[in-house]
Amino acid sequence: MSLRELRTQRGWSQEDLADASGVSVRTIQRIEGGRPPGRATARALAAALEVDPGMLTGPGAEPAADGAPAPEVSFAEAVRRGVSGWGDFEGRASRSEFWFAFLAVLVVAGALAALDERLGAAVLVLCTVPLLAVGTRRLRDAGQSPWWQLFYLAPMGFVVPLTLMAMRGRAEGPVPVDPRLP
Repeated sequence: MSLRELRTQRGWSQEDLADASGVSVRTIQRIEGGRPPGRATARALAAALEVDPGMLTGPGAEPAADGAPAPEVSFAEAVRRGVSGWGDFEGRASRSEFWFAFLAVLVVAGALAALDERLGAAVLVLCTVPLLAVGTRRLRDAGQSPWWQLFYLAPMGFVVPLTLMAMRGRAEGPVPVDPRLP
């Protein structure tokens, strides 16, 4: 059962749930929009709604640990997230989410360019913001600065950010220190 359904069953607005759980309204909006909650957020919302935290994550989904790398997604889920969060520059995106979204844009733009070059170019222009958004989230997940995307403006500069996009996701927080070092 979704968070929205649980909330409306009680007759609560998003603001009411925010007050009862201590979770911000914006976070509730993101979760209701499809983003999985972190463990602490899921526990707080579940306590306020008096349900099991597993009910808030959807079928078969495990809530992501706070600060953990973004979970891998399917092609269909990556396209859905790309369309629904086309301008969302916050959060994290897994490697699969970025590369599947990138592939979808290339296939659509290539197919339309085969019909008419102007159509393919128009699709690439329209997809600039969504690709930059998912690229920003991907670089953040890899522990890199989203500003690396400025290399796209340089000749052959796409090599640097695309290489960084292929990096494994990293957990947030301090880098662990080897106890054997002085």
